[in-house]
Amino acid sequence: MNISILITQMIILFLLIGCGYICSKCNLITQEHIPFLSKVVLNLGIPAAILSSVSNGTSLNPKELVINIAGFFLFNVLCALFSKLVVKVLGITNDKKLYEFMYMFSNIAFMGLPVVQAVLGDRAMIYATLFLLPSNLVLFSYGENLMRDTREFSLKKFFNPAIIASILAIIVCVINYRPPYIITKTLVYLGNITTPLAMVIIGVSLGNISIWKMFKNKEMLVFLIVKMIVLPLIYWKILNSLNINEIITSMLVLLMAMPIPSNAVVYASIYKKNIGLATQASVLTSIVSVFSIPIVFLIISIL
Repeated sequence: MNISILITQMIILFLLIGCGYICSKCNLITQEHIPFLSKVVLNLGIPAAILSSVSNGTSLNPKELVINIAGFFLFNVLCALFSKLVVKVLGITNDKKLYEFMYMFSNIAFMGLPVVQAVLGDRAMIYATLFLLPSNLVLFSYGENLMRDTREFSLKKFFNPAIIASILAIIVCVINYRPPYIITKTLVYLGNITTPLAMVIIGVSLGNISIWKMFKNKEMLVFLIVKMIVLPLIYWKILNSLNINEIITSMLVLLMAMPIPSNAVVYASIYKKNIGLATQASVLTSIVSVFSIPIVFLIISIL
């Protein structure tokens, strides 16, 4: 990966977040607008971006699709094992399950896919789309059960617009279908709203939060270093040692270097976990990721 391109893209994303922050401070976009704008991104922008990424066809055959999805599922299992290991090594006893959740999962759909498309392009977006399937399956089964200490699975939550778009994208890949130009261009235009709008929403969400006080929490600083830098580097080392495709490796490391998912805050609220901790982690990882991602890939380029 070209580090200069990555840094340039992350600066652009940071500026977009800054635009959202300014809009919040000027009351151009308020906290009340966030749920609606988030629905636009999740239910319209991201599905369109997923489908547009395969609109020009792909060289993946059915066998490659099955192998990749199976491999991505195993990678999720690896992440689950590492999250438990990290919590044990760090001696975390309070909010243990919440920390396991936050170490394991990243904000793939809302922030990860837009960043992958912006930084790595459509080819990596295809792999990220495939990764979304097992990732969401694990998130809405194992992840939610981790937070509520029960064993249930919601099929309704699993089949969200991004997953449906991912399944359609896989079908398009299998039959190597190329939609008409009008459809393709429509999907491209809709998909193009995803990255800027997602970053603006993050900026708006930071508008009413005292960020600097959060950075004084030593436990949170340890979490940020391990989650945002150490674990992505470990995953890169493992993938690199297995001679995994460079695009897939870069895509997975990039996704693992993303902030924690918003589900952490939602689940913490619903299942009476430490919502304050989840909120702090969500805010700080969103900010830190703009700087930590280039650091991760800069270290990788040196190793």
